[in-house]
Parts: sequence; C-alpha cells; structure tokens
Amino acid sequence: MWQAALPVLNGIRVLDLSLQLPGPYATRLLADMGADVHRIEPPGGDPARAFPSLYTEVNVGKEVEEVDLKSDAGLRRVLDLARDCDVLVEGFRPGVLARLGLGYEAVAQANPGVIYCSISGYGQDGERADKPGHDLTYHADAGTLAQDGPSSSSVPPLPIADLASGLMAATTISAALVGRADTGAGAHLDVSIADVMASWTFPVALSRAAREVDLFGSTPHYGVFDTADGHRVALGIVHEQHFWERFCDEFDLADERSSTFEERQRDHQRLRRRLETLFAGLTAAEVIARTTQVDVPAAIVQRPEDVLDSAPFERRGLIRGSGFRGRYAHPVRFATTSTAASPEGDSSTPGATP
Repeated sequence: MWQAALPVLNGIRVLDLSLQLPGPYATRLLADMGADVHRIEPPGGDPARAFPSLYTEVNVGKEVEEVDLKSDAGLRRVLDLARDCDVLVEGFRPGVLARLGLGYEAVAQANPGVIYCSISGYGQDGERADKPGHDLTYHADAGTLAQDGPSSSSVPPLPIADLASGLMAATTISAALVGRADTGAGAHLDVSIADVMASWTFPVALSRAAREVDLFGSTPHYGVFDTADGHRVALGIVHEQHFWERFCDEFDLADERSSTFEERQRDHQRLRRRLETLFAGLTAAEVIARTTQVDVPAAIVQRPEDVLDSAPFERRGLIRGSGFRGRYAHPVRFATTSTAASPEGDSSTPGATP
C-alpha cells in the first residue's frame, strides 16, 4: 500500500534560519518525511508572510519562534539550538551569519556532525557572491528567460528557481545525512540558486551550442494550442513516429502521416499553422477525447487554482481538503516491504491507491 510520505527522517532535528521560499521549501520537504523542524524568524516574522497562503503551505509542520539575532539573548538562543541540531539551513548572503558568530565554522566547532546548508543566489564565493537577486533574475542569469528568443519579456508562471534550489537542498541534505551515518562527519553545503537553474538548462543549451535541431523551438506538434471554446490544450508529441501517425489517422491528416521528424521540423512553421487551424475548429473536450482514444499525449491547460479541485490529484493523495493545514502532501509516495504486502484496496492512508 502506498503512503503519502514515509517518516524516514524521524528523530532528525532541523534548525531553519532561512526566509522567503527556497530554504522553507527545502525544510518543508524534510518535515514531510518526518524531520522535526524548528524555524527561527526575525521579530515581526518572515517577510514572506505578506503572501499568507504561500507562507502557510511551506511552513506546515514546523515550530516557529521569533528571535532577534542581533541581540545577545537571541544569539545565545540560536547557538543553543544549533549545538543540538542535525541540520541547519540558512539563506542569508554569504558572510552575514559568520559576522554574527553563527557561520559554519562556529557551529561546527560546537557541533561537528552538523549538516549546514547555505542557500544563496550565487553561492558562497565568486565575483557574484554578494549580488542581490530573486527568482526572476536567477532565470535571467541561467538563460531560461530566452527560450522564446532573447527579447522575451515574459515572467515565468512559477518561481522555479526558488523551488528547484529548495528541492536540490533537501536532496543533498538527505544524502549528507546518509554519509554522516557512515563517517560521523558533518558537511557544509553550498547551494547556489543560479547554479541550480543553469544546470537545468542543459536540454536546450547543449543542443543550441552544437547547432543541433532546436527540440522545443521547432517541433510543431509539441506546444500549446487554442481551441474553439476558449480553452487551450497542450499537445505532447516530440519525435515519436507512432504518436504522430496515430494523431494523423485520428484527425484526417493522411498527407502528413509519413513525414519524418526531421522533415516536420524543417517545415515546422507551415505545419504549426495547420495544427492551429485544426484545433481552432474543435473544443478542448473533443481534442482530449480523441487523443485519449488513440493514446496520444495531450492535456487541457489548467490554471494553478484549478489544480486544488483536481480529482486525479486528490485520489493520488497529493491534494488534500481545506481542513488540512497544508493543502499539498509530499509529492513522492512510499511503500515498504511491509506496506507493499498489504491487501489490495486497503485505504487506511487517505488518498492511497494500490
């Protein structure tokens, strides 16, 4: 039987000194897996409280305490917590905590086994270490704002840089804890948000640098299309010939059926216009029904708020009712040898499926 989260980090104490989104998202993931997260915020709270729903979601399951790190009493309080924690997560600019006496060296001297994770815009060293930034500027540095051309002015619909760096931090913290179990040694983790985003550009960066075919820019059947009823649908055919042939058979495009992926890419502008005309004469429901029938990947474009009422996500256990403090569960489900042996259909875990 699947469980929404497995408490594999039970007994792990996390001291969270981070603000905004990257660090709190990382520690939320750790809390979902059983870690005990003690969160320190400045007097008046995290500035992210200006976005109440976001703040609540990433800080579910944490103990929150307001402490003035610039006061002697506040500094002593955090040092006491740091001596006993397994993991410390911070998101200040490089050098800030060191000047307060809470840098890695000071904490590790009192707690040699600590996993100390520093999340910053540009890393702990280098010429950009002190540069300010936010999610959008990390996208710009990493090249992800130029997917539609260098003059694109669109703002990404999700704070992917913040979320990606939080995910990377949680993953690396977990790996460091496994390593510590063998060696007893702690570690200082340097998570640069810009570095994380740049590392995610490789599917596009490498092919463009080598002047290969632009997979995402010149594949006419991999994109979003307007439909007759005002909706939009995403068609997800990349290079798979079998998907393309099924699509052509279903939508009466017999003259296009035998074209190769390379031919379709060379003629992508004409073919894109033809597909736009096709979808403009169909409702979104018709497109989904017909693509589903022939096993071709397509989906109606949903708004983020629509996902909260998504029955498939709810049945998977990801989206929870409004009575829960957090609407989103950990996105990875777990099964152990004991739970996997449970009778099929056992629904003791909300949202679980066999």
